[in-house]
Amino acid sequence: MLDERWATFEDFATLFQYFWYRDFPLDQAAIGARRSDWTIHTGIVVRNIADLMGFVTRFESGKRKDAVLRSAEGDEIAIEWEWGGVFGKANEIQKLKDHKVRPEGKKGLKYAVLITYTHTPYVQEVYKLVKAKWEDKERGGVPRWPLLLILIDVIKVPRSKLSSGEEFQNIQMSVFNDGDKVKCTPVRSAPAFPWKVPGTRLSINWSNRG
Repeated sequence: MLDERWATFEDFATLFQYFWYRDFPLDQAAIGARRSDWTIHTGIVVRNIADLMGFVTRFESGKRKDAVLRSAEGDEIAIEWEWGGVFGKANEIQKLKDHKVRPEGKKGLKYAVLITYTHTPYVQEVYKLVKAKWEDKERGGVPRWPLLLILIDVIKVPRSKLSSGEEFQNIQMSVFNDGDKVKCTPVRSAPAFPWKVPGTRLSINWSNRG
């Protein structure tokens, strides 16, 4: 049986931050990263995390989740990533909430992960919406497993600075339902750009290239 202390959401958050900086598809000179570049980069990050955790990655699995990480016992972590954020018609939260764990009879997921983006002024609104959507009315408000939200906030900038017109600010990671009630608990926070991590080799190498 998989140890409950193995591959915790804190582990996932830490590994996500470090792998996010590796092979980053953007720098101060190469400003042309597209939406597809970030989608691919996120997929590589997820696969690297699964490899260190000893899980197998299945992309577009379980009624088309972006990824499901599986142990020898079955599904452990279901993951979705969405460039368009949590507002509007996106149903990533519901898909993670309703995930059917394989094989049948397995107790449940360790947790689910949603990786998404928002403009900086709306961070708190995202938290409120995710909390409301994650609550399970059929279970007295408590969902079947926790949700790790990895939220990257962005600001508008001139396209001469970044071709997308949006500059990443922070990676803010929080867990919903760390206990009997659904609440938003911060896990960790970090700059979204490698060259903004002060005092590290990353910041020195990138600044020298700027």
